[in-house]
Amino acid sequence: MTRVKFELPADDLGRATAFYRDVFGWSAQQLPFDYVLVDTDGAPVDVSDADGGISPRTEFVRGPVLIIDVSSVDDVARKVEEAGGVVLNAKERVGDFGFSQYVKDSEGSVLCLWESIQD
Repeated sequence: MTRVKFELPADDLGRATAFYRDVFGWSAQQLPFDYVLVDTDGAPVDVSDADGGISPRTEFVRGPVLIIDVSSVDDVARKVEEAGGVVLNAKERVGDFGFSQYVKDSEGSVLCLWESIQD
């Protein structure tokens, strides 16, 4: 079974963070790079188990993106291509948290594959 989270793109991380906090009561934690983790229940953000994030808008992240937790980004990226999808970028290390890679499914929807670094 895979776990699904979300990522919301923003042109201004601070403004977007304030919006989701003020409108929906979400809690947020700025990471040491341009990314904000959010929890939708309003409790303090658990960095290892956040519900999603707010990221800078990029070439790939133009609208909301589902983040799919996988055991191996490499294996799933290969399956994406075999099933008619497209790999959009190289696998990237995200601090000490894990690895991410953006892909498009067979219908053109952008997804983010996420592989946590195991302690």
